[in-house]
Amino acid sequence: MEEKKHSGGINIGTSSILVTFVLLALVTFAALSYISARSDYVLSKEAADRTASYYDANRMAEIYLANIEALLSKHLDSCASEKEYYDGIDELFSDNEKIEVSDDGNGIRKLSYSIAVTNGQNLNVVLSTHYPDVSDDSLFKVDKWTTNVNREWLDSVKEGAEEESGTKLLF
Repeated sequence: MEEKKHSGGINIGTSSILVTFVLLALVTFAALSYISARSDYVLSKEAADRTASYYDANRMAEIYLANIEALLSKHLDSCASEKEYYDGIDELFSDNEKIEVSDDGNGIRKLSYSIAVTNGQNLNVVLSTHYPDVSDDSLFKVDKWTTNVNREWLDSVKEGAEEESGTKLLF
């Protein structure tokens, strides 16, 4: 009877299992890398879209500002006094649905308008009108140029989430 001698090396079955585990690890890391890269791409795309939307809204707000300045300048040319200038601003913007005119209590008119940035965000602009004088020849001052959450959109999101979950949201 002949006995087989075992050499101390690795069997073919052990090396196959090792290669299988290495390949499985490589495929897992590749899948995780792809998922991570895909989510980074989506996040970057959303940020770029929001930024582009903001700049579009900002451009539109600048156009409104230029039109307001042109209207106020034309109105100034037709006014003989400061009182006549301020009193005529209400009528000047009475037919415009986007621009709201209010009085600050001192006779100075405030003009405000809002431009949609996204469904849930607006760019709000508030201007204080100014009667030009020797020291300052501007027709208005920008009091506010900010973005904020659209309350109607936020309320609709909250209502939808509460209906789906059945619980009250904390925000």
